[in-house]
Amino acid sequence: MNMMQPRPRAFISCSLREEDRPFVDYIEWIVMMCGFEPFGTVGRYSAAPIPICQHMDEGIKQADCLVLVATPRYLSQDIHERQKTGRCMSEMLHVEVGMAYVLGKPVIAFVQEGTDVGGFIPQVTQYISLRYDDRQQLESKSHLINDCFYRALSTILESNKKRENADIGKVIGWALAFYGGFTLLDKYFSQK
Repeated sequence: MNMMQPRPRAFISCSLREEDRPFVDYIEWIVMMCGFEPFGTVGRYSAAPIPICQHMDEGIKQADCLVLVATPRYLSQDIHERQKTGRCMSEMLHVEVGMAYVLGKPVIAFVQEGTDVGGFIPQVTQYISLRYDDRQQLESKSHLINDCFYRALSTILESNKKRENADIGKVIGWALAFYGGFTLLDKYFSQK
């Protein structure tokens, strides 16, 4: 990445609970080490007097990608067999991932070991399970983490290039329309 280019902005989708803070801080450190800027988390990096879903949507639209930091929030239980089936993440994190997916933003997912991410997340992205207190585990998964960020950056750069080309096309279209209109006016007045 060119040092003059701004760092890609990663909307951090995470819990705001104090007990989840060590894992969230750990993942944000990884995000920064991979050259991305943590950004946008409603209630952590951003606040506004508007509905939370609207605020999330605005932040995700301004971001280049979304980084999910999945920590357990709820216990799930099978209602028929009364068995506990997992420690599930917050539904709001699912909402943010869904928004990013619909907007075509790359999603990078980190899951605190033991957290059930449900059925949607694995359909959107591969995720990396980690423990924030295990450096050896981080080192063993560093190639996967680097690959996720490299591929996200490639997608971001490709998307930016397409957007720039579309903008150039619009300018050229307006210029040609202006020139065509000017030519028609010139012909009209030269005939009089």
